[in-house]
Amino acid sequence: MTGLIVPLSILILVFAGIQLGNEMSRLNDSYQIKSRFAFESLQSAIKIALQNAPETFRNEANLESFFGQLKDSYEGIEVDVYSLLDHAVIFGDHPEWDAFDEKAVELSLFQKQQGKPYIIRVNKSSQKLNCYIPVAERQKDVTLIVRAQFPLANVKEALANSRWTLTVMVILIVLTGAAIGYKLSRSIVRPIKTLNAATQEIVKGNLGKHVDIQTGDEIEILARTFNKMSDSLKEMQQKAQDSNPLTHLPGNQGIFQDLKKRIMERQKFVLFHTDLDRFKVFNDHFGLAKGDDAIKMTADLLKKALKEKGGDDDFIGHQGGDDFVVITRPQRAVAIGDYICAEFEKVVVKALYPKEDYERGYTMQIDRRRLAETGEEVLTQFPLLAVSLAGVSNVKKDFADYFECMSAAVTVKKEVKKTIESSYLIKE
Repeated sequence: MTGLIVPLSILILVFAGIQLGNEMSRLNDSYQIKSRFAFESLQSAIKIALQNAPETFRNEANLESFFGQLKDSYEGIEVDVYSLLDHAVIFGDHPEWDAFDEKAVELSLFQKQQGKPYIIRVNKSSQKLNCYIPVAERQKDVTLIVRAQFPLANVKEALANSRWTLTVMVILIVLTGAAIGYKLSRSIVRPIKTLNAATQEIVKGNLGKHVDIQTGDEIEILARTFNKMSDSLKEMQQKAQDSNPLTHLPGNQGIFQDLKKRIMERQKFVLFHTDLDRFKVFNDHFGLAKGDDAIKMTADLLKKALKEKGGDDDFIGHQGGDDFVVITRPQRAVAIGDYICAEFEKVVVKALYPKEDYERGYTMQIDRRRLAETGEEVLTQFPLLAVSLAGVSNVKKDFADYFECMSAAVTVKKEVKKTIESSYLIKE
């Protein structure tokens, strides 16, 4: 509403100016018509008086009586009589004639010579319409000049005549402005304040904040977009909190939600429970940093496998340590299993081991179990790392829930780990 005060004030001033201008024009037209009648009547009356009673212009009392009747007939008219012989006003309310009047006198005399009875001039300084009528008694030379003044329109009078129109106009503009302000407040200002408050909540970390805005326009669309953004930010926050810090893959909560969604929607899928064989042996021999490298390289391989052989709806999760979960469609499962096993042997294992270990296919390490049991330091051959993918499918039988599916995968894992090399197995 505050922002509307200035434009509404300007609008009121513009309309007031237009109204006053129109009223001034109307008053001027009216006064000009009235003045014409008054001047014509005055000129005719003077002509008749010169013919029938020339003594009318010889003393002030006669002039008072003669012009008094005219003033009674035409409200607002003022009359002065100027003597050319005395160079002074001999009758009237304005004894002082200025340069404007003197110039008019000269013009009136010239007009008289041309056969014209009088001239009319507008005096802008006094806002009056002046008529100058030369008077020649008994056809003698002109000895008197009669000046008749009729008022023109002024702002005060126009304002007085327009007061009701202006009052109604101001009320209508104010009411219209109030209605516009109320509408803007409900449809724009309040929704923006609501969105701003919700945004501040998100800035504070309160993600998932929703706004209920129903304006039926673009702001409502913006509000719906805001709600979606808020939900997405909350989901991203949950994923970030759940994701594994080493691989940045979704953790147990993300795996649970994805699998739960597929089971509830009765989607057909294959879940691979994936881990590294002999990872503890590798970790003990090469150290934790090298073990982290093995986990990160395995995660990168799983991502690459889904990019090369999988689809957009496939999923990778990291339960922790060397345990991963891959979920894909049944028709893509075999190709993904083949790709992961082949690439792990060819790329990951080769990168993790020294050249001599990789070429002979095993490492020579102290058997820690025997060392702990007998105290003997005996070098033993340990096979290289391998990846095992224990796959379960719901193509033939649906899983009741997450736990049944994961339990089935654990059972398959026992079987697939019997193979020393990287391998996968899918049970339906």
